[in-house]
Amino acid sequence: MKPVDPRAIYEEQDVFGFVNGGAPLMPKRNSGSQGYTFQPDDPREQIVIYEDFQAGPNQEVVFENQIVWVRPDQRKDIQAYGKLTIRDSLLLWDQTEHQQTRLRIKNGGELNIKDSYSFANNQYWVNWDFESRAKVHFDNFVGDPWTSAAGALEYTALNYSTVKMTFPREMRDATVRVTAAHHVWFEIFPPAGRHQVTFPVKRQWVDWGMDIWPNTTVDVSDSYLYERDASISDDTHIIVFDTPSGFSLGWAIGRNDSGSAGCVLSGLGDPENDSGVFYEEKVWDLPCNNSSLTVRDSVLQRAWPVTWGQVKLVLRDSNLVDPRVFQGPATMEIYDSTIDHIAAYQEGRVYLENSQVRYDIEVKDAESMIYGYQVSKRDEGREIEIKELDGGAYTALESPGPPW
Repeated sequence: MKPVDPRAIYEEQDVFGFVNGGAPLMPKRNSGSQGYTFQPDDPREQIVIYEDFQAGPNQEVVFENQIVWVRPDQRKDIQAYGKLTIRDSLLLWDQTEHQQTRLRIKNGGELNIKDSYSFANNQYWVNWDFESRAKVHFDNFVGDPWTSAAGALEYTALNYSTVKMTFPREMRDATVRVTAAHHVWFEIFPPAGRHQVTFPVKRQWVDWGMDIWPNTTVDVSDSYLYERDASISDDTHIIVFDTPSGFSLGWAIGRNDSGSAGCVLSGLGDPENDSGVFYEEKVWDLPCNNSSLTVRDSVLQRAWPVTWGQVKLVLRDSNLVDPRVFQGPATMEIYDSTIDHIAAYQEGRVYLENSQVRYDIEVKDAESMIYGYQVSKRDEGREIEIKELDGGAYTALESPGPPW
C-alpha cells in the first residue's frame, strides 16, 4: 500500500478543511456565525481589542497563549508602529462589515507570528496591510486574512504557514521568501510597461520565483501553489501565455484628472462557469487608461475590475468576483454577468441588469447608490445580503436602464 502523504490534508478544495478542532487549541468552524470559533474546552484567557489598539513606536506588544477577539465599533485600522508578537494564540475577527478594521504594520513596524491562528468569526472579509519597510515573519501561522504588500517589505513565511498576498506595482527593494507554505495565493500587479507571463501549474507543490519589480526578490520553495492571479493598472500591458491551468484577473481603472473616460470590458470569463474559458488568442484593449490583456493558449477564469474618479465603466457577459466603485463620480454598469460581491463607496454608483449575485450587495457612505434591474441570487439556498451603511442605498428598479 502506498503511504499517505501527510501534506495531502493541505491539497483539498476546502483550503482550511484541516482546521477542524481536531487538535488541542485548534479553532473550528461555526456554521451559525459563518466563521470560526474556539473549542469549548480551550483554557486560554480571552481578551478583546478594538479598532483603536496600537503597538506604539519603540514598543513591543505580545499576545501569548491567548484568544484575542478583534471587535471594532467603527471603520478604523489597528496599527503597529513598533513590534507586535503573537505566539500560541488565536485571533478572531468579529467585524460588522467587510474590511472594517485592518491590521496595518506601519513603516518601520514589525509583525512576528508563531504557532497561531487568525480567522474571521463571521462572513466579513479580513485584510492586513504591510507598509514599505515593515518586517513580517510567519512561522506555522494559519489564517484567512488577505494581506497586501508595499514598497520595501521584508517578509518570510515558513513551516506550513498561510500566504495570501497582493503585490502592488510600486514594489521595490523588497524581499519575500516563502518556504513550505501550505497555501500560496498571489495577486500580482506588474509595474507600468509591457510584460509576458507564464504561470506555473497551480494546485501543486512548487519552487517558483518572480523577477518583476526593481531590486526585489520573491522566492517560493516547496510550497502548495493554490492560485496566482494577474492584475492590471494604468499604462500596463500583459500577455499571459501557456497557462492552461487557469488564472484570474484584477483590473484597476481610475482617473483623477478633469474629464470623464468611458471604458468597456466584455467576456471576462464565462458567467455560468467559474472554471473559465480557454483562449488560443484573445485581446482586451482599454484605451481609457492605456492598458490591455492578451490571453494566449491559456484559461481566463474570473475577474474583479474596480474603478474610481472620472471613469464610466461598463462590464458585460463576465464572471466577476468583487467589482467595486471606490469613489465617485465614477459609475459602473454590469449586464448579463454573475457576481460574488458588489460594492460602492464614497458617492460611487453602480447599475446591475440581468445579473446574479452570490453573496452580497454593499453600499456605503452618503450618496453612494447601487441600482438593480432583474437581479437574482446565484446559488439556491443562499439569499443576497443587502448591506446599506452610513447613508448608502440599494434600489430595485422596475424598468431597465441606469437612472443617471
